Amino acid sequence: MSTDIEPAGVVEDGSFFRTLVEHGSDAIISIDADSTILFANRSVERVFGYEPAELVGEPLTTVMPERFQGAHHAAIAEYIETGERTLDWNGIELPGEHKDGHEVQLSITFEEHQYEGKRVFSGIMRDITDRVERERKLERQNEQLERFAGILSHDLRDPLNTARAQVALAKNADDPTEYLDELEHIHQRMGDLIEDVLTLTKQGHTVGEPEPVSPATVAEEAWQTVGGSAATLRVEEVGVVQADRERLLSLFENLLGNAVRHAGDDVTVEVGPLSAGDGFYVADDGPGIPEADRANVFDYGFTTDDGGTGFGLNIVESIADAHGWKVDVTDSEAGGARFEFSGVRRSENGDTE
Repeated sequence: MSTDIEPAGVVEDGSFFRTLVEHGSDAIISIDADSTILFANRSVERVFGYEPAELVGEPLTTVMPERFQGAHHAAIAEYIETGERTLDWNGIELPGEHKDGHEVQLSITFEEHQYEGKRVFSGIMRDITDRVERERKLERQNEQLERFAGILSHDLRDPLNTARAQVALAKNADDPTEYLDELEHIHQRMGDLIEDVLTLTKQGHTVGEPEPVSPATVAEEAWQTVGGSAATLRVEEVGVVQADRERLLSLFENLLGNAVRHAGDDVTVEVGPLSAGDGFYVADDGPGIPEADRANVFDYGFTTDDGGTGFGLNIVESIADAHGWKVDVTDSEAGGARFEFSGVRRSENGDTE
């Protein structure tokens, strides 16, 4: 009886390993020295949205954001010429570009091999988008906690100390009522700070499930809360977009209320569509925002109003970011402030719920 046993794992042909490569969870793309794609496995469709056959014969830059393409060509040319690597080939994290244009966060390991006498380079790419998003969310939460710590240690402590001083003065005054107005003002400011902190805590950088919403309708609803009797709101039809309605309402309440506070009771505010069709604007005829302040206007705590908390526009930016929108500030045609929200996704059916 023979005792010879074939070693475990030995496969006489490469079919098993080819199957692993072809159907593995990681996307694999092989290129030649000119960065032309020679091979793509099945997982490229899950990661990049392309059928493998769509990529073979195309340049690698097809799945690469434009801003990295020049650096890629320079790096591979230098490596072929000198043999020196300008970056780590193991587990480097770079974004790829999906077929629909959005970026995919990747962990990439590069390999070099010979095939039919030619140099071939392969990238083994793992989609780490979820992990990166979790890390970014945690970073934003940590930043938010630091902001709240600053509020508690400074923004609330200062008015509290002032209130205590006013009480001490009132106790020794012949007429203590003269200090009540100042105490009322201090308490109002502390209440405003607490309300804004609660708003940031509840909203943060997240939104609920987007639904079809009319920004024009939501702006008019917000105006019922913050608009003054002498102020005017003019609304043009913006269309229907995908948004969290409650967060969008908060965005308009902050922006429109800010216009009334800074531009005066008789301010005129306009809401309308961007000419590019990818968003909307909110503009007023007030004094505007100096160009030197525009880089800081969305920062937490920034305000030109002695009674302001500096939270309003920071909340606006947070809500825009959570939706994936970009917000910019410029001059309005009337010389006031104009806030533009771009990258807004329109609702496909055009009907609001």
